[in-house]
Amino acid sequence: MISNMVKKSLAFLIALAFIGSSLSVPSFAAVKAGATCKKVGAFSTFEGKKFTCLKSGSKLLWSKGVIVRKPVQTTQGIANALPSQPSSDVSLCKINEISSNRPRFENSLPTGFPRATFPFATKTGTVKWALVPIDFSDIKGEPNFRSRVDTQMNLLSEWFDTVSEGKFKVEWVVAKNWTTLPGKSSDYKIPFSDGPDRSPAIAEFWRKAITESDKNFDYTNIQTVNFILPLSQTVVTESLQGFPWEQAVKNHVTQEGKISSFSIPGVFFNKENRQYWSYWAHEFGHAMALPHIGSSREPNPFLGLDIMGNQDGYTRELTGWMRFVAGWLDDEKVYCQELQKLVSTDLTLVPLSGTKNGIKMAVIPISESKALIVESRRETKFSCAMPTKKNGVLTYVYDATRSHGENFLIPLTPPGRSNESSSNCPVSPYPDPILRQGEKMKFEGVTIEVLESKDMDRIRISKAN
Repeated sequence: MISNMVKKSLAFLIALAFIGSSLSVPSFAAVKAGATCKKVGAFSTFEGKKFTCLKSGSKLLWSKGVIVRKPVQTTQGIANALPSQPSSDVSLCKINEISSNRPRFENSLPTGFPRATFPFATKTGTVKWALVPIDFSDIKGEPNFRSRVDTQMNLLSEWFDTVSEGKFKVEWVVAKNWTTLPGKSSDYKIPFSDGPDRSPAIAEFWRKAITESDKNFDYTNIQTVNFILPLSQTVVTESLQGFPWEQAVKNHVTQEGKISSFSIPGVFFNKENRQYWSYWAHEFGHAMALPHIGSSREPNPFLGLDIMGNQDGYTRELTGWMRFVAGWLDDEKVYCQELQKLVSTDLTLVPLSGTKNGIKMAVIPISESKALIVESRRETKFSCAMPTKKNGVLTYVYDATRSHGENFLIPLTPPGRSNESSSNCPVSPYPDPILRQGEKMKFEGVTIEVLESKDMDRIRISKAN
């Protein structure tokens, strides 16, 4: 007699054979169209084709096979649809600066419209910048100075190309050798950052640097000159810079022509994690009439959100408003809506520094002197590492009563956000102001809500309840 264990084993094998004969299990063995197969409906995938066992007369044969197409990998995105309420005339959102300083100074750096008329450095086209190393008889420059500036020069050029949307490009001309200034390094001791019109010592430093370097360097078509000093120097602690409106710069003519501005980074910019390129961008921004957001030596709520607030900020970004005033953000990329005509409006914002076409900034004038601004932010190669990714929507206010050096841009930060510091940038701790999907912000009768945040941001602008 067959034991119970043997009976169970036989039963299991019979059941397994039945299951195998009744299911179409994918096979990866070699098959050929027209060859015999064993069960109708069975299939096999081989060399990119799927073959099916079909009945042909009294025979079972493999089909001709069909190509198996790999699924297309797609990234979830947001449709870049037109706003549900059309934009008003964008000119209504070109808010005039009405600060007391604007009409008093011909060379004022405008925080709003109209754009500057003073002959500042050009903001469009391809321009040449000079990089000139200068040293002292008792502090010589290192022979491999290019190793600390090449990457910085490339970043500067990329940054301007990005924020100007290709309207402003920088080409570098680099001096091959160090220019040694007359006298000793102690003759040039300057502890604080300033310009030549306020500091005779800086004016003299500039005069000697440009005069001595002009003997061996060709300044033809150079718009600005960026000097660097030996790494071991301590005579310039912070930085020196001069602008187109300063007499010491305006009145000096090289053998090849005038220079719009200059910069000299000091010891401060040789510290760990500090960058030359962001300093160059910040200072030349002023030469092109971009104002300073807030004070560099007092509390500044926009500290990390715009390079014109601080060259060491965690985004190293240029806001949509600053681009708009500079003429780099085209009117068709600005959504403008009058408050009294505002209805609940859905619109898509493309990231400010991205390459996609579409709306990059929304402006809602709240009054004659105040506007609510909304833009889409994404971390870029210029950003610092932060605990919370700065990908989402930034809302802020433009105050037209405030001028260059004052807090004319004010971020709207959701309550309860804690301060954050960076792991690779010397930024001041600052609460994260970015709105993300499902979050909203209210300001003076207007609600901004983030409906979706993926490759772009879909927002809703409505009147607050």
